[in-house]
Parts: sequence; C-alpha cells; structure tokens
Amino acid sequence: MYVDVIFLENLIINYIILYLTKRFSKSKARNINLFFSSLLGASYVILIFFSLPNIIYSLPFKIIISILMIIITFGYKKLYEFIKIMSIFYLISFIVGGAAFALIYLANFDLKQIIIGALFISILLIYIGWGYISKKNLESDIIHVIQIDMNNMKKDIKAILDTGNTLHDPLSNYPVVIVEYNALKNLLPEGVKSLFDRGNINDIFEIPKVVDDDRWLKRFRLVPYNSIGTDSGMMVGFIPDNLIIDGNKKSFKNVIIGIYLKRLNATGDYEALIGSELLI
Repeated sequence: MYVDVIFLENLIINYIILYLTKRFSKSKARNINLFFSSLLGASYVILIFFSLPNIIYSLPFKIIISILMIIITFGYKKLYEFIKIMSIFYLISFIVGGAAFALIYLANFDLKQIIIGALFISILLIYIGWGYISKKNLESDIIHVIQIDMNNMKKDIKAILDTGNTLHDPLSNYPVVIVEYNALKNLLPEGVKSLFDRGNINDIFEIPKVVDDDRWLKRFRLVPYNSIGTDSGMMVGFIPDNLIIDGNKKSFKNVIIGIYLKRLNATGDYEALIGSELLI
C-alpha cells in the first residue's frame, strides 16, 4: 500500500477518534486543532518506513505522541481534566482497534473495508454504551431512595431531586417532601386512607373525626402551596418518626411528608420529589 494512502487513512481515523473524544468529554476544541493533532498522529505512523532509532517506536514514545496530540487539541488547564480526556481518548482508540481486530479475525475483508467497518462499529458501540453510562450516572445523581419510618412501619420510595421544590411548612419551617399517596398509603391510619379514597384530601378538619390515635393527630399538617394551574392550594402532610435518605447517608426528623394524590411520573420511575436542601 502506498505511503500517502496510509497517511490519509490514519489522518481520517485520528480525526474521528479526536472528534469522538471531544464529543464525549464535552471539552472545547477547534476543528483546526483537531486537524493538526491528527496530522501529528498520521505523520508518526509514516516513521515506520524509515530507519530510525528503536526508541522512536517504543511504547513511551507512543505515549508522548498521544499526550502531544491531546495538548494540541484541547490544551492543558487542569490535571484532572487532562487525565479524563486522555482516558476517553485511549478508551475510544482501544474500541476502534478492537473492532478492527475482530473484523480481521472473523471476516476476510481488505484493509479499507476493515477500517470503515471498525469505525462504524466503534461509533455505534460508543454511542450506545456512553448513552447507557450517562443515563446511569444521571440517575445516581438525581434518583434517591428515601425510607419513611412511622409507628414501627417502614416504606422505601424512589425520589427524584427537584431543585424547584422549596416547599416548607409555614409554621415549623420544616422542608416538605412530596410523595404519591399510593406509595405511602400503607403507613396511614385506615380512617385517613378512607378520606383520601373518597377525595376529601385537603380537609384536615375531618381527620380528627376518623383518627383516634393522638400520635397521628399531633403529626398532621396542612401546607399551602402554589403550582402550575393552582394559584393557591393546600396539601395534607405529616411529620414522620424518621426520614432516611440513601440508606442512612442522611437522616431527618424535622421534615414533613406531603401527600400527593396524583402520579408524579407516568412511567413510575419515581414516586416522590425531594428538595436539594435535604441532600446538601
């Protein structure tokens, strides 16, 4: 194969790998920087056609070339960011190389077909895998498990971080965690459940008529709130014995569980809204 063909193919591959690195590291880089960095990588490959000292072809020298490629493309600001970009660069390079090796092993393709196929498979795998990883990371940041303890009963509920949830009880100033009624109904007294099932969800004055347990009567609160479509609403809530977040990472007693009759999420991924105040 001609040297110029090898040079051009490596230039294109390097550019695609650097572009994917830019895309997935969410780093800023100009296209001209990607080009010059790709040019350096492609030029290094051409050195195999020359009789040069063995150190030029050694692993440490190859690492130096890759470091220079990253610096040319993204610059150097912080060590942590640089290591992150380098890791993503190597990961993508290994995926492309692995896909090419698999095609060589499994099929009798010529080099051009192997390169094109390896790039296509790698991009597909990277996008699918990165999307899954990003989703899991996002879930770990915003999805939390809360445990509500009340009268020796416990209930684990998935909650989502809602930075817009700044609701507080105006009397105690306790923060309010909004929870779907169906998710916590088993914790409630039978009389209160019947009120909710009949639709009398905001009539706190009916609660003393159906509840004879003083421990519960002292816990109920009526919390005013505003939301889209509701200029002024009232939500029934109660103070639990304890609220535990993410398995004893945080524990609260001075909090109110607001009872929400409708569903918060159509797919059921979460059943409660928790404010950032309780996660700091």
